[in-house]
Amino acid sequence: MKTAKSIIEHLKHHPQNSKVLEIACYEKVKAMLPPHLAKAVLFIYKKNQTLYFVLNHPGMKMEFNYKHSLIKNLLNKLKDFDENCKDIAITEIKSFVSNKIQAKKVIKPVIRRYYREKATGSFENKAQNEELKAIFENIRTFLTEKS
Repeated sequence: MKTAKSIIEHLKHHPQNSKVLEIACYEKVKAMLPPHLAKAVLFIYKKNQTLYFVLNHPGMKMEFNYKHSLIKNLLNKLKDFDENCKDIAITEIKSFVSNKIQAKKVIKPVIRRYYREKATGSFENKAQNEELKAIFENIRTFLTEKS
């Protein structure tokens, strides 16, 4: 019986699903970028033979413009090491900032609930060791003072 992973790999290699392999290669390129650049990439797509990086900040666009040669080198290295990515033909790399406003994540306030202590401190101290006996007595006095 085939495993789910082998079935997915088989489906990925069909000619009609070649786009899936391309997108996976672009995600690998994104993963190879330095972390501060990778976080700035919203998504990547290819049109004709140009690879477009859609970014979330204008400052990152400036930095991407300086790093185009790095990205081209990463693509060439990826073609050498990953046989799924060897057919990618990219001649140009462009980046631009998305004009869509990102929805900010709503942070829910943490509701802290406080409960009254149900222990009353009424227990029989059967400790043989004097140090332990003193500790238990301190606990008892602390609990009786609180309630």
